[in-house]
Amino acid sequence: MASPLIIENIEMLTKVTLGGTVAVGDTIAFDGTDAYVKADASDATVNLYTQFIALDKGVDGDEINACKKCTIYDPDAPYTADKIYFQSATAGAMTSTRPTTAGDVIQALGRSVDTYRVQLDIKAPYEKEVFINPDVYDTTDEPGLGVIDSPAWVGRAIDTDATAESVYFTGRIPSNAISLDNAKVLWNSIGGSTGTIGYTIICAADGATNTGDTGTTIAAATPTSIADNKICYGTITTAFDADALKAGYNFTVKCTAGGTMASDLQCLGLYMRWICV
Repeated sequence: MASPLIIENIEMLTKVTLGGTVAVGDTIAFDGTDAYVKADASDATVNLYTQFIALDKGVDGDEINACKKCTIYDPDAPYTADKIYFQSATAGAMTSTRPTTAGDVIQALGRSVDTYRVQLDIKAPYEKEVFINPDVYDTTDEPGLGVIDSPAWVGRAIDTDATAESVYFTGRIPSNAISLDNAKVLWNSIGGSTGTIGYTIICAADGATNTGDTGTTIAAATPTSIADNKICYGTITTAFDADALKAGYNFTVKCTAGGTMASDLQCLGLYMRWICV
């Protein structure tokens, strides 16, 4: 029979209501509705990231004590000394082996002191901002160096009267991402106030087929705030739907002119704001 855990150095104590059975020392996550369940790094439960450590055992409907910072002492000495411990893809558990399954959320929980003790410090989610330049490949009339617009804006441009000219982005979803708060393609409008752009994506894991998941297509739409000499943008957050938005996946974004443009649209970059743990 396993020896009972001893929880020491408890900080940031709170109470939570359970949505399932948990044991002392389990990692727990909000279920997205109204209760807390065992945390899980697996891609099937991408938002079940660890928020607390259970200090009591309980079942569905129970209110228990939980904390964000503590030391767990296990008399059975199950830990590997001086290792980072991550949320496991086994619900409620920790592991010293970084999860490797495609789509698993990588959340570092703390570090082991020795084989008996692990110190945990559950951090709050934080924002991670990324700005990606357009890929060197494009189907516009300005490949390579692109164009420059006064006073000094540079980038590839979709031309006036363009039909199906495209620019592209490639990137990678952070391995510790739990959601995408905002994604938008920034454009510089050169000389006009009309035009439409459509957006498509593909997301794929390392070692998987490159056809991957195509997310949600965004049909041709006029960029927000488009006007002569304005920085306008197309929001593409919804393109990364639940099936496409997986931690550690690679992605490509294609931006295609919807038809006749009243002015050139110069592509400046892709802004993404991730929520990570």
